[in-house]
Amino acid sequence: MTQLVDGRRQIIEDPPYRVHALAEHADVLAGVVDAYNASIPDHISALLSHFDLVDAVQQVVGVGSVGMRVFLLLMEERATGDPLFFQVKQAGSSVYEPFVRRSRYDNHGARVVNGQRLIQSATDMFVGWTRIGKMDFYVRQFRDGKVIPKGQTIAGRLAEFAAACGHVLARAHARSGDARMIHSYLGDGGKVEESVLSFAHAYADQTERDHSQLAEAVASGSIAAEPGWP
Repeated sequence: MTQLVDGRRQIIEDPPYRVHALAEHADVLAGVVDAYNASIPDHISALLSHFDLVDAVQQVVGVGSVGMRVFLLLMEERATGDPLFFQVKQAGSSVYEPFVRRSRYDNHGARVVNGQRLIQSATDMFVGWTRIGKMDFYVRQFRDGKVIPKGQTIAGRLAEFAAACGHVLARAHARSGDARMIHSYLGDGGKVEESVLSFAHAYADQTERDHSQLAEAVASGSIAAEPGWP
């Protein structure tokens, strides 16, 4: 992830996925870090006071975050040089907001972070939020180690895998809502199960249609395409 350039550690570029877009904006970065420090507990802020911000790059986001800005920050411990990576990811308004009410948080990053703390059994200790101009962001440790199961891997244990995912989802809902009310709403019949299954099939069909349209647009040259990740 890093290399030494003139004695200073820098994040390795990988255009167009990772570029030094903020190299000349030290004042903006300082403001980002200050706002983030104000959002985290004192003991975490005290720990981070031993680290200096040494580099920042802009990243291309994944499919689930298309249109959002994401930055990667590299910090180093002053005495040891130990690295610490943070991801700064833009947070927009909730998709539910037009139909219910505005969030009680004045920063959408704060809404995301507090939601994570509410539904997750163990949240990253460094999560916080910040703001760049009029855009809200949430901050977390950058650990590019997510496990994405492949179809071939889970095909033989799909039911077990689905049950584990359902258990985690149910636990999150029970932590963030009224478990008895949710249970009563779902009931003991099969309507909810049938509805979820129907939605899953419709979602899969829509994904195939979307990908087909994208592939056709790339083949016709109407959309420029870069090689995918190796």
